[in-house]
Amino acid sequence: MLKICIVFAILIFTSCTQQQKKKELPVFVKTTEIRKIESVLTKKYPARIKSASEVKLSFRVAGPILKVNIEEGDTVNKGDVIAQIDPRDYRIQLQATEAKYHEVKSEVERITALYQKNKISENDYDKAVSGLKQITAKYEAHKNALEDTKLRAPFSGHISKIFFEQGETVDAGMPIISIYNNKAFEIIAHLPASDFLKKKDFTRFSCQSSSLPGEEWPLELRNIVSQANLNGLYPAYFSLKADAGEIILPGMSAEVIIEYETDKEPIFELPSPAIFEQSGNASVWIFNEEDETVTTKTIEIIKVNTSGTAVVKGDFEGTEIIVTAGVNSLKEGQKVRRLPEPSESNVGGLL
Repeated sequence: MLKICIVFAILIFTSCTQQQKKKELPVFVKTTEIRKIESVLTKKYPARIKSASEVKLSFRVAGPILKVNIEEGDTVNKGDVIAQIDPRDYRIQLQATEAKYHEVKSEVERITALYQKNKISENDYDKAVSGLKQITAKYEAHKNALEDTKLRAPFSGHISKIFFEQGETVDAGMPIISIYNNKAFEIIAHLPASDFLKKKDFTRFSCQSSSLPGEEWPLELRNIVSQANLNGLYPAYFSLKADAGEIILPGMSAEVIIEYETDKEPIFELPSPAIFEQSGNASVWIFNEEDETVTTKTIEIIKVNTSGTAVVKGDFEGTEIIVTAGVNSLKEGQKVRRLPEPSESNVGGLL
């Protein structure tokens, strides 16, 4: 019995010793140095390119279309006649009015000469002058109507749509042709509320198109709508400052890039896996080289990049070493060991 007790005690002691050794095994952690960065940040927003001027043109007079001088996709210059209504009736109308105008004008000239000699009353003279004004206005209106049988391009651009063809009769004001400006473009992005509130800090705007990688064009902010849309976003309207009409087309997808200044507090960049939540706050582990322990530090996340890094604010000096892996299994004051950096001959740290 005594032998059994001794053996049992030895087993318990050995087990405890092994557990103690197991507890004392160091925890290895991966670390990196936090990096201080400039106080200017950039954010990107998906957007769509559209023409700054796209209008539907219509005749100011009614009648049958005599001819359409363009086709969809054509490029036109400002002032080009792109369609015409049959001017026959308007020409006859003008000829009749013109004849009447010259008749009344000659009569008024005769009455004016008599009035200057005091041979007719002032009342008769005023009636003659009033009649001339009326026929002059009518004459000018009919001249304009004849000119309005020609539909001219209000600006240089591309024809995107033709709604009526030759021979069809249209009313005044009916859309006939759609034209868009191929020299001026508008880009619309939608900002979340957090970025809308930083608009006073915006410093520079530019855009890129996925259709033209590597190209970047400056933008000018026109305005930001102060009322959110149904998605809770605020539409921001930009004008493309560069002349890129040969390579940019309406409908292309784009990416608006906004640079803005942060607060005067310094900001830092670190790997996003280093961040964990503690008591509802974003935090990181700081590795203390002297005693090889870790302590937490609360941070404020400014931006998470698609590259796997995060931009943060916090009480850092810029030389701190932070833990970048296994952050959820550590405890305050826990002793850890830093994983050695892989050697140049051990590519990827596989050995």
